[in-house]
Amino acid sequence: MYSIDLTIDARGFAPTSIALAVRTIGACPAAGHRPDARLLVGVGTLTVTPVNNGHRFSTGARYLGEDAEVADLLDWLEPQIPARGAIISWDNWGSVPRRFLALADLERHPRIRAAAADTAGRWRDLPRGHTWSVRQARARHLPCLCPLGTPVDECEAARPAVLLPCPEATAIELVGEAIAGWQAWARTFGDFDDADHPAQAALRALDRWRADQRPAR
Repeated sequence: MYSIDLTIDARGFAPTSIALAVRTIGACPAAGHRPDARLLVGVGTLTVTPVNNGHRFSTGARYLGEDAEVADLLDWLEPQIPARGAIISWDNWGSVPRRFLALADLERHPRIRAAAADTAGRWRDLPRGHTWSVRQARARHLPCLCPLGTPVDECEAARPAVLLPCPEATAIELVGEAIAGWQAWARTFGDFDDADHPAQAALRALDRWRADQRPAR
């Protein structure tokens, strides 16, 4: 049964916010990927910032490549976490803030760690009941590449880039998922009875911004 978090509505809409979409793939448990034997391979963002009487929107995405490490994804994300405002995520084979707490370095990623520890405040970790309509792209598991008979504690976390999701497609999908997740959160405010609610104004502004981003035919 899908759950609902009543505190999401109680905490209200935040004009400044960032939505995070993540891509993870299953991997060999012996590889030791934290916290649950799934490898983080991509992060996509939608950042919303109030400007004068309007809004500024920006998107971005990073993914694992040939020489990149998971820490590199978090290095990219760290400066994008706003000093205030809401961080929005939703279930991806478990809790996203829990995953980030397990992966983020104390010295390199203090913003991520502080925000991910505040799931009762800034971080809106939406349960599936809020995001049932948000679709996430599938990705093949990463097979175990250890030679037959290798002891579990000696298995190395090999991940050839050829076995990872396509970088270009992943970036496009993650940005789309970040937008959809932010919309699912914002639509919980004033959706039925308050067209003047700040969340509804932001949603309309996002629609206009997206229309402007489409290439002319």
